Amino acid sequence: MRFFLIVFFITSSFYTLLSQDSSLVPIHVFELRGVVLDSDTKNPLPYANIVIERINQGGITNEVGEFSLDTLGVLLSDSISFLYIGYKTQKVTVQHFFEMGTVYLKEDIQNLNKVFVFGSPPDPKSIVKKVIENKEKNYKRTLKSEHVFIRSRSTSDLEDYHLEYKKSSISSLDEKMIKEMEDKTPRHSTSYTDFLTKVYYTAPSSDSFNYKTDPIRIVSLKEKELNDMDQLEEVFEDVFSNTEQEEYWKFKSGIFSFKMDSNDISTSEDTTRPENSVHFLQSWYMVHRAMKFSSLKPNSSWEFLYATGKYNYELVGGTNVGTEDVYVIDFTPKRGGLFIGRMYISVETYALIRADYEYDVGKVGTDIHLLGIGYTESNFAGSILFEKVDSTYQLKYCSKKQRTEGSMDRSFSLMKKKKRFFIDKKLKEIKIGLNITMKEDVSFEFLVLSRSPTTQAEYTSFKMPKYSTVQYVDQFDDDLWKGYSIIEPTKRMREYKKR
Repeated sequence: MRFFLIVFFITSSFYTLLSQDSSLVPIHVFELRGVVLDSDTKNPLPYANIVIERINQGGITNEVGEFSLDTLGVLLSDSISFLYIGYKTQKVTVQHFFEMGTVYLKEDIQNLNKVFVFGSPPDPKSIVKKVIENKEKNYKRTLKSEHVFIRSRSTSDLEDYHLEYKKSSISSLDEKMIKEMEDKTPRHSTSYTDFLTKVYYTAPSSDSFNYKTDPIRIVSLKEKELNDMDQLEEVFEDVFSNTEQEEYWKFKSGIFSFKMDSNDISTSEDTTRPENSVHFLQSWYMVHRAMKFSSLKPNSSWEFLYATGKYNYELVGGTNVGTEDVYVIDFTPKRGGLFIGRMYISVETYALIRADYEYDVGKVGTDIHLLGIGYTESNFAGSILFEKVDSTYQLKYCSKKQRTEGSMDRSFSLMKKKKRFFIDKKLKEIKIGLNITMKEDVSFEFLVLSRSPTTQAEYTSFKMPKYSTVQYVDQFDDDLWKGYSIIEPTKRMREYKKR
């Protein structure tokens, strides 16, 4: 609040001294910062939409309700709209906002009888079931391109870590290199990465990726030890890049195995890795992770949509999203369920428009301890919003936070093989024993800034750059993203400084 009082004082002092149009925000006030809260509970409202109406630009609040807006070209008389599903939209002028700083929104969930006309109250469980019944129709994949902002965060702790070299016929991956990998792997690490990219999507086809990324800007706060790991990663990239036609790599551990076919990867002709860069698979994976989560496929993240027998559903009322009437449904787990949360479902199309949910108290997700492998998922929290575009629903944003605890005490092999008519020929192999116990907190936020149609020819002809430049920094600075629309960094991120 002190910041906003200072800003207001400066604005008032200099207002009459400005030589340009006095209706503009003063040139020394570069941004508007604030926080959006529930007026009753005073809880933050994450991922609320903020729009400066005259110029149709704005932003979105972060996970703790904070936001910032660029003031370039903004008038003191401009109206700012604060929108959050299930809450009354509030409009204030920029001038008034200087006096406020904190914006309070009032919940707007009404009794169904006041909003809709029903002969009898609908059954909430049947409404939820219709989300999946209508999923293919409501969430059709279309040819398009989007500008997307992604924030990825991770913190990991290795409680035990040991690599045992067993054998290798790959000259660059010898016993010395394996020992170096063990020594340089950080026992504790923290990483923040902000990523702005253009994404091209294709309609369902035989294409193995279905989307391609064209990075615009990547900023990363990364521990020094993780930068050292990037250097080791280059060794593996060189090994994988030396793969001829009809050759492939296979990972095998006991009865588990999977194949990595380099012929499925279509990239540019770049051959050398520039300094301070990442391989395209890293940036592509950041998009893939959000796409996988938002697909609403039958996995543990969407148990409350598929395993309806594990949940209690309550139809708490109705509201409006744009021109659509929407059911508001709360859900809690029975004995076998995991999640507690709220979802908003279209009355007309039964599309899930928004969901905010987390593990209920005492709940854990996947919990496996078998054949030398341990894996437990805990502390899950997810949020998703779709917006209607023509007759389909397109992802606007999603976020996911997850803690995992894992262990492994197994040997694994990485083999280079060549396809043959009967039995594929083994060309090279490295075998390593791995003993590891770790905890990791991982989260991401995915925000679509804009979208436009494209063609199959444009999609097919675009080749992803093999490497993308990364700006590594020691601490977050507002100038890093000046002029860009991003999700406001949290206080924790602003205060974090690389060790």
